[in-house]
This record gives sequence, structure tokens and C-alpha cells, in this order.
Amino acid sequence: MNKYFYESETRRIAALNEIFGEIELTEDEQRILIWLAGWDEYTMENMLSAIRKAIAAETKRLEQPPRP
Repeated sequence: MNKYFYESETRRIAALNEIFGEIELTEDEQRILIWLAGWDEYTMENMLSAIRKAIAAETKRLEQPPRP
């Protein structure tokens, strides 16, 4: 591995921390996120996009009035 790989991986970990930073994760969950951070930039950007969409959809769902 070269320094560019580690710099890129560090950026991907920071992006994951923006989403999961305040959430208590199990060791297994942390390991999976670290593993994901090792994937290429394209894969990570798509994964982060999907996670952000899921968060937005859940937020919107929670803002809706309860159904009778």
C-alpha cells in the first residue's frame, strides 16, 4: 500500500464518521465500517449516498402525522 491509499482511506473513514460518529456501535459494526472504508472511492460514494437517502427517508417518515 502507498501513502495515497491511506490518505484516501482516511477520507472515507471521516465520511463514515460524519454519519456514525455519535452512534454507539458494536465491535463487529466498527470492523465492517473499517472494512468498507478500504473499498474504492466509487463504491464508498455509492454506499454513503444510499445511507444518506435512507436517513432522509426515515426522517421524512417520522415527520409524518401518525396514521389512524
